Amino acid sequence: MKTIVSKFAFVFPIVTIATLLQFCAPTASTNTSSAVYEEDLSVYRSTYSLEEEVVSEETTSEETYLPTVEYVTPTNDIKTELDTVLYRIKKSRKNIKYVDGFSIQLYSGNSRDKANQVKVKTYEVLEDQRPRVSYDQPNYKVRVGEYYNRMEANSDFVTLQQHFSRAVLVPVKIKIEK
Repeated sequence: MKTIVSKFAFVFPIVTIATLLQFCAPTASTNTSSAVYEEDLSVYRSTYSLEEEVVSEETTSEETYLPTVEYVTPTNDIKTELDTVLYRIKKSRKNIKYVDGFSIQLYSGNSRDKANQVKVKTYEVLEDQRPRVSYDQPNYKVRVGEYYNRMEANSDFVTLQQHFSRAVLVPVKIKIEK
């Protein structure tokens, strides 16, 4: 008996709240009027005469308007200061030979034959890229491409990852050629 009362005590407030919310819900108005809306706004409209428009068109077609152009000397010219700053930047970066970038590493291991197999397969997957095999004792590494940021490398990386499960994007120094 006690459990029935406790269940009823829990259900009763929920049902009461749901009933009250049903009556508080907004309703759409279903009243429609069969009257047609009409209003005369011609009183407020501006009126123009056709004679004024024709006269103004004739005068502009007879007279050709050519604006006079005068040379204005610049007063706040920063060309010399800008050239000086650009020269200093160029001079400070003259000794920079490398830039940070990324390459896709397909293989790293101590088997030269396996590295060459990966290189040959890479030619089949990406025809426009040239894979490189390098030897950093005791490992052979096969890398493809030189990219300046990750976004550039992403399309080739996704393609290569489908064929080489161990493909990794590695940071490298890219030589600047002049």
